[in-house]
Amino acid sequence: MAETELVFLPQPSVGHLMSTVEFAKSLLEKQPCLSITVLLTHFHKSVTAPVTPYVQSIAASNARIRFIDLPFVDFPFENNQNPSTFISLFVEKHKSHAKEALKRILSSSSPPKRVSAFVIDFFATTMIDVGKELGIPTYAYCTSGAIFLALLLYLPTLHVKVPCEFKDLQGEVEVPGMLPLPPLMMPDPMMNKKSDGYDWFVYQGGRLRETDGLIVNTFAELEPTTLKSIANGECLPDYHHTPPVYPVGPLLALDKKLHDPDTSQLMEWLDQQPHSSVVYLCFGSMGYFSIPQLKEMALGLERSGHHFLWSLRCRSSTDTNLKEILPDGFFDRTKSRGLVLQSWAPQVDILAHAAVGGFVSHCGWNSTLESIWFGVPMLAWPLYAEQKLNAFQLVRDYGLAVELSLDYEKDGWVSAEELEKGVRSLMGESEEGQKVRKRAEEMAEASKKALAQGGSSFSTLELLAEKFML
Repeated sequence: MAETELVFLPQPSVGHLMSTVEFAKSLLEKQPCLSITVLLTHFHKSVTAPVTPYVQSIAASNARIRFIDLPFVDFPFENNQNPSTFISLFVEKHKSHAKEALKRILSSSSPPKRVSAFVIDFFATTMIDVGKELGIPTYAYCTSGAIFLALLLYLPTLHVKVPCEFKDLQGEVEVPGMLPLPPLMMPDPMMNKKSDGYDWFVYQGGRLRETDGLIVNTFAELEPTTLKSIANGECLPDYHHTPPVYPVGPLLALDKKLHDPDTSQLMEWLDQQPHSSVVYLCFGSMGYFSIPQLKEMALGLERSGHHFLWSLRCRSSTDTNLKEILPDGFFDRTKSRGLVLQSWAPQVDILAHAAVGGFVSHCGWNSTLESIWFGVPMLAWPLYAEQKLNAFQLVRDYGLAVELSLDYEKDGWVSAEELEKGVRSLMGESEEGQKVRKRAEEMAEASKKALAQGGSSFSTLELLAEKFML
């Protein structure tokens, strides 16, 4: 009998890659007769941390998962290019290399290996052509939540139903399985229908329906209505067939060996703080702010009176002297209750710490799932991509976040007063704060049950692993 292999093609950004590999690892745990090959693409010739250490660690610890680097394609990001356009074209440039890699895998052993599935990132839908040409069932893995997947699937229909720009729509955007959405909460690339970025979103949404299955890093207890609407075909009203949907999350890189080991000083500082007293601020790998906004944030944190841990990333290498950037005397006045990190922050370790009681987050999906897993309520400060959509759902539907008022006429500006108010609501004894803390505790328990034996995601992973063996 031929050995059964799965081939994965993730997007090279850290969040997408790690989420995809965690899914691969989960399948291997459920089915000892599977092996997995991950095809890696790279934005740059010199691959930098944390991608390389993560990949090396996984490869060294699991003999049934291997990584193959596809040939480097020199495709630089152009100034003012929409990220979704760049990613889509970047993937397109790798189609021939992915096809050749798959053909080599199919013919490299005797007897030949059986590639039972080609699992692609949900923004790599041009690779569906490769799967079809080689006769390999193709599945899309969605590293975002079901809400974004539902919107993406429904976008070709919305494109026809809403002829104007979404920002000019009178009323709200109606998507099956979701609360009516204020137009400003739509993902940024969807806000300009004349852009090639928008065209690519419509294209990706249209092609996802051609897959053999949609795998989502979420769990049934978090997004039941949205998942049901996708499964029932409500998000594909003009299509004869809806691919089955498989919620398999929350899949997170929680292995401490994969994270920076040199966190002793930070952990010592957290150990000295009272239980659930620290609000943690972090905005992802691309979460940059202007200097005026950083000053406002510092003032808001100081005035809130709460303990804080702030992971602060500067946009420019010249903006590294924080004492010159932040308000005069800020560090002296807050040294007894605050810590500012300019280096990489070990987010998993931080959110797991008993001293952390709140998370000011950009609402990226991986960060959202980590916050849910550890039962840490959020203050929603979305910045880019689908984060406004996530934030809206977290506040209005899931009850896991406190709302922060952003001035979108001023590029999402948040005043010191608004941040102070939000932190106090999140961390204090307000009714809103108490509700989100209780909800966070409940959902943390539900997330762990989903992956425990007999849980919703555990069962789905078993089903998929068995399906891939047939």
